Amino acid sequence: MAAVLVSPLLPWLLIAAALTAVVALTHPRLVLLAGLCFAAALIGALRGATAASVELPPGLAGQVVSVSGSIDDDPLDRKGARHLTVRLDHMVSTGGQVHSGLRIQAAVYGIMPVHYGDLVLLSGELQSPPRFDQFDYRAYLAEQGIAGVMPSAKLIRVTAHPGDPLHTLLFAIRHAVIGAVDRALPEPQAALLLGVVFGYRAALPRLLEQQMIASGLIHIVVISGLKVSLLARIVQQAIGRWLPRAAPLIALNLMVAYALLAGASAAALRAAAMGVFVVIAGRLRRDSQVFVSLALTGALMLGLKPALARDISFQLSFAGTAGIAAMTDSIAARLRWFPATLRDPFAATIAAEAATWPLMLANFHQLSIVAPAANALVLPLLPAIMVLGGGGALLAAALAALALPVFQSASSFISWPLMQASGAIAAWFRLVIETTGSLPLAAIVMPYFPPRWLAAAAILNGGALAGVKLRQFFWQRKVWAALAAAGLIVIALLLIRPDGRVHVYALDVGTGSAVLMRTANGHQVLIDAGPDPDRFAQAIGQVLPPTARTIDCWLITGGRRPDIGAGAAVLQRFHVDAIVIADPDPWTATLRNLVQQAQAAGVPVTAANGPISVDAASLSVAGDGRSWVIDADRARLAVIPPQTSWTSLASDVSGAIFISGGPVEWQGPGQGLSVIQVAANSRDGLPVRAVLLAMSGAPVFRTDRLGTIELVMQGGRVRSPSK
Repeated sequence: MAAVLVSPLLPWLLIAAALTAVVALTHPRLVLLAGLCFAAALIGALRGATAASVELPPGLAGQVVSVSGSIDDDPLDRKGARHLTVRLDHMVSTGGQVHSGLRIQAAVYGIMPVHYGDLVLLSGELQSPPRFDQFDYRAYLAEQGIAGVMPSAKLIRVTAHPGDPLHTLLFAIRHAVIGAVDRALPEPQAALLLGVVFGYRAALPRLLEQQMIASGLIHIVVISGLKVSLLARIVQQAIGRWLPRAAPLIALNLMVAYALLAGASAAALRAAAMGVFVVIAGRLRRDSQVFVSLALTGALMLGLKPALARDISFQLSFAGTAGIAAMTDSIAARLRWFPATLRDPFAATIAAEAATWPLMLANFHQLSIVAPAANALVLPLLPAIMVLGGGGALLAAALAALALPVFQSASSFISWPLMQASGAIAAWFRLVIETTGSLPLAAIVMPYFPPRWLAAAAILNGGALAGVKLRQFFWQRKVWAALAAAGLIVIALLLIRPDGRVHVYALDVGTGSAVLMRTANGHQVLIDAGPDPDRFAQAIGQVLPPTARTIDCWLITGGRRPDIGAGAAVLQRFHVDAIVIADPDPWTATLRNLVQQAQAAGVPVTAANGPISVDAASLSVAGDGRSWVIDADRARLAVIPPQTSWTSLASDVSGAIFISGGPVEWQGPGQGLSVIQVAANSRDGLPVRAVLLAMSGAPVFRTDRLGTIELVMQGGRVRSPSK
């Protein structure tokens, strides 16, 4: 995990070596154990450092290409489009035709039928998968081996072709199960049942999914260790009476089949692997240790696929399992007054949230408060819905597949009561989800939670959990006091101290102009504000901590609504030290009104007269009289409006932010990187295709696809650390 997530790796290896030496010198009896641990760490670091990354070849992103290949996964219908996972064999681009073994995901429209295994010919713009503010879509696809996406691909030809027999069988069973559930239950109970029992989330309504996140119940539509262990227990209890020796092996095979049928996600594979270890331990007459099984499962999965270290489902799955194993019993012991049926799920949810809250805030920017109560009302019925819903769906699908009227009638007669009973439970689940998820204070929302806060939270959380488990050693007060003091110092530095780099944010405010610069010492300069106060408040809340309430300088480069429509929101949220007007055009009514509000609030307003310097960073007007150039740490970044007379970037400019959709004409060549501020699902200010082609020599980021885009100016270059 360190080799994948931490850069550079060498200092951490040196720390590990130093710790090994300290242990060896202070505890000679532990020399062999310390050496083995360090050797294992080196092997893991070597495996992670040498893992092949799943990404597009350099220069290919943004090109219009024609590709041929085979459908490598079950096609998925979503929002009027079919999402196809294609294993390529040939690609035609501007560089000619080449053989390619990449996997890509293409969104196609139309009614042409496509099935797993079919050979297809596609054309469209090939892009790197985006990274959204609340979801790392690139890491999610990379975990599946997908390197690129075609958002609007043209499906030219489809040729029927058989796929892999195992996957064909699994997809056929999945389609039969989905059809049986859809015939028996209305929506959204059918979609909820498919998600809870089989981990199939594609049919879940968007609003219901958001309410599940707010209520802390999104985990019930993921194949987890809880479901796998329930399956194993049900099978062993049902078969163990007649076949006691064969029951564990049958349970083992069913766990593997269940994980494959659910899509073989990281959580499903982890749950199945841990279940396999438990069964093997039972057959060997060995006690099963949760943390040993968890560590062994993690080591095997990361050894096979190191990229899983970036997968949020992998991180949440392991952290949640560790928290449940470590704290559930002690929490439940303090809740003896609670009803016995609700006590364990309530305690397990508190334990899981205590272990995963840093990851939830960092990745989803919210933490459910009502989760313990919601889970206490839902989890006791989970075994019933799995037995009734899963058994009824599989029985109906199996009998219907025989294609004989007598079997189809028997299928309806036998499975109907089971499906209706599971539908009633799903309706209860829906009621709990909608009620708890729509409460005003259902979740704590924290839009700003940067990686260094995650590191601080992980230190705080890990230290607290370790202290709870190791409290019997608290008699060594000096050691624990030193460790606590060091931890608090690190946490304070991570939370408060700026990271010493200049950050520039192209805020996702739609088609308009809103750029924030944060200097190495935490000073802030705002360029314009964008058209919409709500969009500005949402975007600024994602990049600034709640305590940041000062703008050192507000530079206004345009007086129209797309530039300063959200100006009143800036004055309400921030204490502005100075406003500098740099609009070369006559003042508009919008600008005059904003200046009057600022002067009434005591904010000094001046006209631009030369460069603006703030904490070793400077802003100066460019040669076209409209663009502005940010200079910091030997790097130059241009903020360019549509009215610019430029047709290409100067050679000394490292990158550009094109506000309000970008210019009408641009000749290029593309250099550095380009960011375009434009609204999603709107033609207002949409970038001109010829302009995008002229920028194709360098990375192009768009706020309508990626949200707010962060740039870092350091060491003479501008880069995007997250996109």
